Amino acid sequence: MRVLLAAVVVLQVLITGDCLLCEQCFALHTSSCLGVFTQCPPDVTHCVAGLENNTLGTDIILTAFKDCLDPSQKSACGRAFSFKSSVVSFQLSRMCCDSDFCNGGDVQVPPEDNTPNGYICEDTTGVVQCTGKQNTCASFLGTASRPGEAERPYSGKGCATRDICKLGIFNMAGTQAYDYSLKCSPALKL
Repeated sequence: MRVLLAAVVVLQVLITGDCLLCEQCFALHTSSCLGVFTQCPPDVTHCVAGLENNTLGTDIILTAFKDCLDPSQKSACGRAFSFKSSVVSFQLSRMCCDSDFCNGGDVQVPPEDNTPNGYICEDTTGVVQCTGKQNTCASFLGTASRPGEAERPYSGKGCATRDICKLGIFNMAGTQAYDYSLKCSPALKL
């Protein structure tokens, strides 16, 4: 069936033009997804595949995704996005590529680095130890929705990677943030 779909898409490309072909899928509560290959709009130069891990207490929501990359999100390719407090953690890993069918197959993301790195940030309960590439303290206040859930108010402080503060949180696949403020400062060295 997959071969037949790929043949149809290839035929469509021959008829309609030379646009990039990317796999599209979106799946909750799993680390992979399979979809269909689709022709991207003419301004799209990259495909994307990734995994989002949103953990609140013991409730873990994984979101796997593949798609044509929105050109406005190209700056997020190859960047690390993570946030951690005593209550919530968030990690977004994505891979971008620039050839037909390049985001097919299993979603390949780097493993999460939970190694303490010598930095700490203020948390609602005291301090939290930063890990991996987290070297920035972030404070979020606003409304958000976790994948598959309704929008509600959230606030929190904790460790973050610098890229969350530098690029913002516009590029999340499953988690969505609305009407929020995000403030960042350097983490404290132990």
